[in-house]
Amino acid sequence: MNQGKVLSIRSSVVDVHFPVAPSIRNVLIAGEKGEYVIEVFTQLDNNTIRGVALTPTQGLARGQIVTDTGKPFEVPVGPPLMGRVFNVFGKTIDKKGEVEGCELRSIHREPIPLRDQSTVSEIFETGIKAIDVLAPLERGGKAGLFGGAGVGKT
Repeated sequence: MNQGKVLSIRSSVVDVHFPVAPSIRNVLIAGEKGEYVIEVFTQLDNNTIRGVALTPTQGLARGQIVTDTGKPFEVPVGPPLMGRVFNVFGKTIDKKGEVEGCELRSIHREPIPLRDQSTVSEIFETGIKAIDVLAPLERGGKAGLFGGAGVGKT
């Protein structure tokens, strides 16, 4: 288990010194309960990395132990996720227990090659009659939504 120590903290940017620097995009965990999550985005030298904190850094201190998970940030994917509510880290927050039978995939993946992407244009049905009739949306397309503050654009 590769462990290092926090050298500096500047807002959400954290520098950590390790005996052997972790790979770029690896997830680092700090804190007694693993409450600080950091993703490596550059190696400053053979032993020091610079990472971006994915959680608030309040309470994180210089000299604190940081553990390299040895893998990139992964989230669950698959049909069992339908109808469930998750936080940004892929942990359930709907109090229905953990999701089983899901594959974990890295958030850093190669895009689908252009030749494999669908070129068929089809309409995305929102179920809102006013939108579907007056301003239909293309599946996978982009649409601008204009309106004043507080009028229900979301």
